[in-house]
Amino acid sequence: MALVKLGETIIGLRGTIGGLTFSANKTGPYCKKLVVPVATRTILQSVMRSRFAAIRADWSACTPEQVAAWEALAADPPEVDYNPFGEIIYLSGSAWHMRVNMRRLEAGDEIERDCPENTPVVPPVSFGLTIYPSSDEIDASVFSYTEGDFDGFYAALRLSVCRGAVRNVQSTGWMTIWCGTVEGDTETVITEELVGAFGGVYVGQKVFGELRKQSPSGIRSTQLTATAIVEEV
Repeated sequence: MALVKLGETIIGLRGTIGGLTFSANKTGPYCKKLVVPVATRTILQSVMRSRFAAIRADWSACTPEQVAAWEALAADPPEVDYNPFGEIIYLSGSAWHMRVNMRRLEAGDEIERDCPENTPVVPPVSFGLTIYPSSDEIDASVFSYTEGDFDGFYAALRLSVCRGAVRNVQSTGWMTIWCGTVEGDTETVITEELVGAFGGVYVGQKVFGELRKQSPSGIRSTQLTATAIVEEV
């Protein structure tokens, strides 16, 4: 399904119609033929499907009072969501229940049926990336942040990489490779997660990062962004 924005003529189109996918980047709108990959089920896909089913089942067990609380959160949300045209949109109560509990499971917590307090999360103060070839055993890849910034919160880190060393635009999807507590530190090693997500990186490759604070209830801040060129040892 595609999202169409109308003026006197069509002024914006996002999504897929008739086998064609419409989107835009920094150079403007573009259209390309939809390519459907072979449906191979990875371990990550199986885990995500299992989590999705468990959270859906939990929503079905919510009382009318619990549903009303989630709908109230959705009407005045602690996070701002946008459609592909940059316009603010509002999710449903069930979508917020799914979002928050997906994040809780990702952080190693349990599904929570009760709606959390509607408290926005302040973004982290600083964010940096230092990336070395993933096979290296001397220097470790890390993400850095301000000391005490995540006290009482999780750090949720997403990365994407350029497949070629001469490119400046990410060519992989975003992967959440780390979500945990970092109290009292200023950097965290992510070498193992980097290998697991991307199968290794090489010198000169560009890495894109997004870092968010996540409350124990599953509410997240807006992100800080950083990029890094994979360094020689």
